[in-house]
This record gives sequence, C-alpha cells and structure tokens, in this order.
Amino acid sequence: MTLRQTLKQALPTGAFRLLQVVRHPSWYVEMNRTRLIVGGAKSAPAYLPMSDLEALQVRYSPPPEYRYDPSALEARGEQRVAQMMRLPGAAGARSFLELGCGDGMVSCCLVRHGKDVTAIDSRGNGFDERAVAEGVKLLEMDAEHLAFPDETFDYVFSYDSFEHFGSPEKVLREAIRVVKKNGFVFLWFGPLFYSAYGQHIYRTITVPYSQCLFEQSLMSEFIAKRDIAPFDFSQMNGWGVTRFRALWKKYAKTLKPVRYDEKLDISQLALIRAYPSCFKDKSSHFEDFTVASISALFTKVDGRLPEPVADDVASGS
Repeated sequence: MTLRQTLKQALPTGAFRLLQVVRHPSWYVEMNRTRLIVGGAKSAPAYLPMSDLEALQVRYSPPPEYRYDPSALEARGEQRVAQMMRLPGAAGARSFLELGCGDGMVSCCLVRHGKDVTAIDSRGNGFDERAVAEGVKLLEMDAEHLAFPDETFDYVFSYDSFEHFGSPEKVLREAIRVVKKNGFVFLWFGPLFYSAYGQHIYRTITVPYSQCLFEQSLMSEFIAKRDIAPFDFSQMNGWGVTRFRALWKKYAKTLKPVRYDEKLDISQLALIRAYPSCFKDKSSHFEDFTVASISALFTKVDGRLPEPVADDVASGS
C-alpha cells in the first residue's frame, strides 16, 4: 500500500482533503477565488439564452468516449470486480446483491470469482447474455422495493446508479435491510448533479454545467433543432454532495464508514467565474459544484433504522 493510500484510509475525508490542498495550494486559491465571485454575484441572470448555448457549444468538446461495446463492458466489469476484491469484506463475502446493474457485466465477472450474485435493475431488457450464461440471478426490480427477506446478503453494491435513483434514501434503507449485520454496502457513483458534467448530457450538449447555465426547456429546444433524440432529464435525481453527506449522517448509527472518498473536479471553474449569477441560486454550498463523485464503503453495525420519510431527506442545498 502506498503512503497516499495509507493516509487516505487513516484520515477522515476532510483531513485528507486538507492534506491535498496543502500539497496543491493552487487548488485552494482557484476554488476560493471562484467561491468568492459566486458569493458576490447578482442573482440575475439565473439562466443564459439560446445564443450563449450556441456559442459555448462550439467551444467545448465532449469528455473521452465511455464505450459500451462487448469488450469494453467485460473489461469494465473485470476492473470493477478487481477494485471491489481489494476492499475490506469483499473477498470473504459469499452472497452479493448489485443494485442498478444495467447490463449485469460487473455481476457476471463477480460470478467468475466464485461468488453467488443477484443483480437487479428496473429496466430488465438490457441484461447481457454473458451474465445470464454465467449464472447471475438477473431480476427486473425496483431498488426502492427489494423483494428479498431481511439480512439476505453479505455484500450489497452499486456502480453509477445512486445519482439516478429517484429516492436515494429509500434505496439505501432497502440496502441496509437486506444486508446482514456486519455485512457491507459499497457505493460508487457520479458525476453528481451539480458538478461539471452532472446532467449526463455531455454527448449532446457539450457545455459543462449545462444544468446550471440553461433551462431544461431551452436545452430541449436546442436538441430538437438538431433532430437529436430527446434527452430524458428526469433520469437525474438532482442531488449534490452536500445532500448525500446529510444522508450518510442520518444513518451514521446504522452504517459505519470503512472507506470514504469524494473526487474533486475543478477543471471548469473558469466557466463558473464567467457566469456566476447562474450558480448563485443553484446551491448555497460551493462544494456541490466541485465534488464530482463518491466512493463509499460502509459496514452495517445496527439493524435499527431512523424514522422513515415520506420522500427524501431534507436537501443540503
């Protein structure tokens, strides 16, 4: 284990982030400068017009391609399983549940490591035939309402789904319910909604922070004018990092963090500084704009849950 990995495991997230800032003082300077500009900005305009979208679209290229061909799906599955097997609890666990499995190739590769794996997704028509052939128990199911008895699985995990779930708290409660006491819940997801590419529309509208700069109706109009397939804006739940932090805090007596990391993306701060009024009313927490993804490993220490909510936890925004 490297020194960086050792420190990351030993220090709380805030302390590790402070250590990073000390090593990279320019990060702090740029983030603080941008934070102050947003804080001092006027409240209008809250969104930009079509002319700005058309001009900015020319300036920005999409991020590197995220491939979905069969070889890429399998390679990504093997990579994620290798990552998981290095985490505490995974190697010794027998029964696994994947939430929001998509094609199911992560679970497929997990079965190849000798694990008993169930994988669920609300859209059951996208399962890869290789996952079926390997013996993954693939089920079409809503993650908010899992059809499993209490304490069924040793390990519950999810990749790139918690930014999409309509109610992350309801899904987390179900994950806690079906995982055994002293079992593990591992979540890896992003980009978060308010981060640079959090709208997940970057293949169509390449402008970072499009969700903060432009109204959805205007983006839909822009897409329609180019005869592109409509984008489903409801696929994102609108949660930033501060709202997820509030969720973890609420369940702190039930889930003990084993490893936790928040990944920064400050590559597009110049765009925030150019249009600070568009960000002023989107979130009162500047970190919502700079934390792009979360990796969290918890262990279940208590089966008792906080009082359920009608919908989601109170917004941290």
